[in-house]
Amino acid sequence: MATSRSTEPSAPVIVKHPGCPQWGLGYLVEERDEKRFYDFEDGHNHSIAKAFWSKLEPVQLADDEASALEARIRGLRDRPSAAAKKARVRVAAPPVTSFDEQIATFEAQFEGGFGGPHFVADERGFAGGEPTEGGSSGSKNGATAKKKSKAFKQSAIETARALLAKGELEALLAAGNLADFMERITKVHKAATGLLHPLGDLIPFNKMAAEHHRAYAEAVVDLLYGTDDYAARFDRLAGVLAAAKVVTWPLATILSALVNPAEHVFVKPSFFEKQAAVLGFDLAYDRAPSSEGYARMQALARELERRLRERALAPRDLMDVYSFLWRTISPPKAPAKS
Repeated sequence: MATSRSTEPSAPVIVKHPGCPQWGLGYLVEERDEKRFYDFEDGHNHSIAKAFWSKLEPVQLADDEASALEARIRGLRDRPSAAAKKARVRVAAPPVTSFDEQIATFEAQFEGGFGGPHFVADERGFAGGEPTEGGSSGSKNGATAKKKSKAFKQSAIETARALLAKGELEALLAAGNLADFMERITKVHKAATGLLHPLGDLIPFNKMAAEHHRAYAEAVVDLLYGTDDYAARFDRLAGVLAAAKVVTWPLATILSALVNPAEHVFVKPSFFEKQAAVLGFDLAYDRAPSSEGYARMQALARELERRLRERALAPRDLMDVYSFLWRTISPPKAPAKS
């Protein structure tokens, strides 16, 4: 009886990823579940889903060169990371407030909590834009707001979900239409201007060299809709941003936080450091965005969410948790002396 044989070509042992030159060369360590796992010269193991195998370019090395590459990469993986070294020597700042004081500050600003009219009007924003006639606006008797709300987060979430839909991004990428792809990213960033800093985030990003656009576009699609481990996808995006010299925590986290705020959180490290001190949470992260650091930021946000719910406050998602954090983490400034 004839037996079927796989026509899948054998996996190249040594490869490079043209879209992620910062990874260097990598060698195959495992193949399973339609994924290939490579150890690269950046010291990380990257899992490549089957849909992206064609992106890898085989590299031919002499036997002695291949052995030297493997030894060098193993040495990198066995060595403590720079992030771990920095984390060990960083001294945590003392708490600037207490959690009880944060709760009191929040309740004083937003009567009714996350679902109250003041939080919606001043912080979250309205679904679909401004409230319609007779809708809740924070004014008496539910009258229509007399002035436009400055809250933007709900609008930014809706904008991101509309402009960064999976099918549309994949179609733009397949067509090589990088200009329209980047224009969509710019529009999402503009919708989230209150989260991203003009000088620290927006201006540098908008000056990203065109040679990095394809790698960035591929990393964004992978980040938002890839099927392999999120940590690898996060590191890929952070690596592309680093190669383009525009990497920041806000730029590395904004898209996932807007498209999927129930799962992902927007990060400004200085706020998270202060919150970690208040909750006695061991944040220990590196200044450079990494999946390890992000996992701790995410865990801190979840811990804060848990404590808020214990106080009968019900954030919709991690964007609300971030709003609580930044609204309450710094003590109010003392009034100026007359």
